[in-house]
Parts: sequence; structure tokens; C-alpha cells
Amino acid sequence: MNLLHKGLYIKRLLKQLDIKEFRLNDKNDPLYVGFGKNTLVNLLKLEEFEKESDKAKAKAILDTIGGKEEDYQFVFPSETRSNAKDIGITVDSDGDSDIFEISPGYYLLTTELVPVHAQAGYLAGYQDQEFIETLPKFRTTVDRFARGKYRHFEASGDSMDNGNIREAIPDGAILMCREIKREHWNSKLHTHRWPNYVFVHRTEGIVVKQIAHQDVKNGVLVLRSLNENKEKYPDFEVNLDDMLEIYNVVKRIIE
Repeated sequence: MNLLHKGLYIKRLLKQLDIKEFRLNDKNDPLYVGFGKNTLVNLLKLEEFEKESDKAKAKAILDTIGGKEEDYQFVFPSETRSNAKDIGITVDSDGDSDIFEISPGYYLLTTELVPVHAQAGYLAGYQDQEFIETLPKFRTTVDRFARGKYRHFEASGDSMDNGNIREAIPDGAILMCREIKREHWNSKLHTHRWPNYVFVHRTEGIVVKQIAHQDVKNGVLVLRSLNENKEKYPDFEVNLDDMLEIYNVVKRIIE
């Protein structure tokens, strides 16, 4: 195995995992790594990854396909998996997430994922770092970012599914979210660019909704669902005093 050069090693690893190379270049595929076909073809021809940009791309592939310790050790013999994330241009996100550039204008974002089965525990443990460390990691590519704390949440149910492929949030969708800091809650929450929110509420739990109305003076939000069945999903009020966290939904990942 050690007779293989680095690019060929990754190429054979993809074959062993039955992962077609084109999936890594498809922007609509969960395995998209942030760069095109020609870049991937040239990368897999390299005997050694000497440029930092090539190292970052190789790491993005291994991260995306779930590379094992021995894969990282072969491709990055002077690195360990624990510090391999430092390859590339790391961006300070002011939070727990890891953002670094994998190609010009494309970034790989790694954050904790709060799946449906962990959401009840998240209400009690969202400030407990030991609990947060038990959550799975989720990676996605972005072409822009803002500083702050990012987190992924799994959507549940059909309250935000109106059948419109451009805006619906169906059951099982993964939502990339950026936290809105508490000091901004008393101001008007902007809904024109990011209309969907994840609210972590003391009694309602974790809900994905839009804001129908905001009473800034009294700290009250009226939340609405996208689903047009208002008998099943009526608008309802929540008080900001009962809110634990608020996130903008900045990206939907739908398989």
C-alpha cells in the first residue's frame, strides 16, 4: 500500500468505498467537497500534496468520505488526525465551529449536529460543553460565511413543508444555522434575507418557524409555519424571556 502515491491512494479509497468521483463535484450531493471535476482529476494525479491548498482539498475529501486514522496517516504522515484540521486557511468563527478554505471562495464548515433524538437532551445541555462534545459532527460546504457560532439541526415533521422546493423544509432536512446573540433579540429581527429560524424554547422545545410578527416593546414573537394547513399548524405567540437560543437558518441540506 505504501507504494501508492497520495493521489492514487485517495482514488483507490474512493473505489473501495464505492463512491463515484462525480459525487464529490456535484453541488447538490451531500458529498460535495467545494471544487470542480478538473481540480479533482488533477489532485488525484499528484504523487505528493506539497501546496497547502492541495492539502486542504485532500483533507476535505477524507473528512467528507469518513476517512480512517490510517488514511490520514498515509496522506499526511507528519500530521495526526487531531491536528489535520489545521491544514488550509482556518477562519476564526467566534464559536465551536471549524471553517476553513478548501478552494478560492469555498469553505468547509464543521459543526455539531443536533439530531431529532438528541433535541430533548439539548434543552438541558446546550450550555454544557461535555454534552455538546457527545453530539455528532456534520460538514457542509459554503461559498460565504459570517463570523459567529454555527450549528446544524435536523428538522422534524411537516410543519415547514409547503411543497415548494425552493423554500420547503421537509422532515429530515439538515439545517445549517448561525446563532443570533441574545443582545440582538431586543432589536427587530431581520426576516428579509433569512426568513427561517430555529428557536430553542423552554417549553416548546426546538422548533423551526418563521416570524409573522414581532412586538419589540413587549418581547413577544408570533411564529408561523410554512405548511398551509393552519388548523393543524396555527400561528402562536412566544415570549423572548422563555427563549434559550435563536438561530438563523442559512442553508438547507436535503437528501
